[in-house]
Amino acid sequence: MREHGDAGYVLFDTRPGGEPYLYEVHYARLDGRWSEGSSSNGPGWNLLDPDTGLGVATVWGEAPPGADRVRAELGDERREEPVVNGVYLVVWWDVPCPAMPASATSFRVRDEWVLGPTWRGGAPQI
Repeated sequence: MREHGDAGYVLFDTRPGGEPYLYEVHYARLDGRWSEGSSSNGPGWNLLDPDTGLGVATVWGEAPPGADRVRAELGDERREEPVVNGVYLVVWWDVPCPAMPASATSFRVRDEWVLGPTWRGGAPQI
């Protein structure tokens, strides 16, 4: 879960105990109560404020076995976040819709940074 002002974001594993199936849900708080907004089974960008055109960008997924940290980029900005239970999540708030989506660029596995995964057949490969 990530929270930013009256915006919230939750990444769910909808298949606990087996191979993860990740699903994101965006929330908005109005008068102290949270309401579900859009949802998706893939990361990306979601509009938060129609007046400014700003939103939230996300990148998430399964990390390689043994990874404990992820580095991700959105445009010129790089972020580093922990890997939790084999899954990574990186969030950028109050950003315009990017020309290119955010991407995981590398993972720390046993104290060594390795290149981010490429996707072949639905399974991450390093």
